[in-house]
Amino acid sequence: MHPSFKEMMNEVVAYGSCCECGSCVLVCPHNVIDYVDGKPKQVAKATAAFDHCGISEGIGCDVCAQVCPRIGEREHHLSDRVFDGDAADHRRYQGAFGTYRRIVAARSKDPEVLKRCEDGGVVTTLLAWLRRTDRIDGAVVSSVDKAKPCEPMPKVVTTVEDIIGSASSWYTYCPNNLALADVEKLGLTKVAFVGVPCQITPVRKMQLVDAAYLDNGRKKAKHIERQTKFLKGYGDRVAFNIGLLCSEVFSFDGLMIDTIQNGLGIPLSDIRQFNVKGKVQIFKHDGTLVELNLRKSQEYARPECHHCGDFSAELADISCGGVGASNWTITILRSRKGEEVFDAVVRDGLLDVQPIEAFENSMKVLLRLTRKQRERVPVPPGRDDHFVRPAGFRDPH
Repeated sequence: MHPSFKEMMNEVVAYGSCCECGSCVLVCPHNVIDYVDGKPKQVAKATAAFDHCGISEGIGCDVCAQVCPRIGEREHHLSDRVFDGDAADHRRYQGAFGTYRRIVAARSKDPEVLKRCEDGGVVTTLLAWLRRTDRIDGAVVSSVDKAKPCEPMPKVVTTVEDIIGSASSWYTYCPNNLALADVEKLGLTKVAFVGVPCQITPVRKMQLVDAAYLDNGRKKAKHIERQTKFLKGYGDRVAFNIGLLCSEVFSFDGLMIDTIQNGLGIPLSDIRQFNVKGKVQIFKHDGTLVELNLRKSQEYARPECHHCGDFSAELADISCGGVGASNWTITILRSRKGEEVFDAVVRDGLLDVQPIEAFENSMKVLLRLTRKQRERVPVPPGRDDHFVRPAGFRDPH
């Protein structure tokens, strides 16, 4: 029920499935691990083994392992608990792509959002509305620094202007979970969190885990208090989760530096936007479009991504992506809260909405990629198949 630090370091980091979200480093109460070259590294004792934590093996802790998306409970184990409040609702459905209430295609009506977004701009429109109406006091997003073109960094935004300014995806990994430390520093208490599936899952684990296991009879009250604060505190500040559909992301050095900048001779500062629509699309500031073969580009896909069986961010309140559609966002309304927020934004006249039946190809692609992603995940040694995917996952509904 409660994986250990040693298990996480061996079965995730050494095994090669660590997604680099940084959540374990974020919640470590005792500064045992740090985020080094994208992975958690034991830094408390240079002479100790990489999988040694004196706190874990002494008074007990293992807070880090409780939030790791690659060990312990996976998305299909957590779904019923995430959406428990909707259990008796006749509008809660269970599909091949997780729990949902409705699936629609939507597009922003805001010209400023449409200028920056790559599909329908639904995520940015939702965030801006949530901030304007004070449902949130900030949002965790990824955003490109002007000094580092095309390289997204985790960022906390607190104004509508900055929310709109952070629109667009860059298809390289950005450890958004680490920005929750800045949420705490800023004193924010109700933020929206935007992330790919392997980033949504750690947030949900923070929110769901029962901290009672920390009281093992060997600790002082101050130790329990500190460990509980780190385990639960960051997740408690997240009021809304928006998931981004994701099958894999590319290595920044491989795709951006080696292929685009060095191979094609396109300075990264010349690039305005990216998208993937059967091809990798590179939009330049001068209005020209350069396309790369997607299969060739997938040579630079991170191998860690192939350990993820969750294509559609199944634990989010709302999941969004441009799968199989151009200029529209396929939007999966999962929780009651997510549906209520979406409907309020529509009532305020900020979104165009079309029934999913008008996007038949998008549904086919959604189902195909969901199945493909679940089938590709290797089963770690010593685990059974149910560890990485739900029983009967081949059934479309």
